[in-house]
Amino acid sequence: MNTNVTVTESPQYVAARQRERDSASTGCKKCGTELKLGAEFCHVCGRWVFGSNLSRLIKGVREAAAQTGIELPVLICMMTAAVFAVISLFVGIRMNPKTIGEWQVIQFWRIEWLLGAIVVLLFGVLMKKNH
Repeated sequence: MNTNVTVTESPQYVAARQRERDSASTGCKKCGTELKLGAEFCHVCGRWVFGSNLSRLIKGVREAAAQTGIELPVLICMMTAAVFAVISLFVGIRMNPKTIGEWQVIQFWRIEWLLGAIVVLLFGVLMKKNH
């Protein structure tokens, strides 16, 4: 089953990316290496040309929120709940319980992570604005 999905970028997104490329300096701000034309990353140190990696992450979250139509705080709550749920799946992988008590402790940790996921998800739902 071949599922090819194409994503069309909005004209505003394309224009913003072009402005970023045009305004980028010709040298890396971290190591000073001369950058290749149109490069988004330094080929020597790997730094993102248009800012820090944190700003890149924030920009990606904002773009995801804009494309999905979900408010940013709600999207952050959903992502946090997903991370908590995944952590709950992997709690206890490195542990080898030898008694029932140790096994129960691992299950309590799993329950705590799942409860955290539920609380954060409900918080995100309560923050959602009704249109």
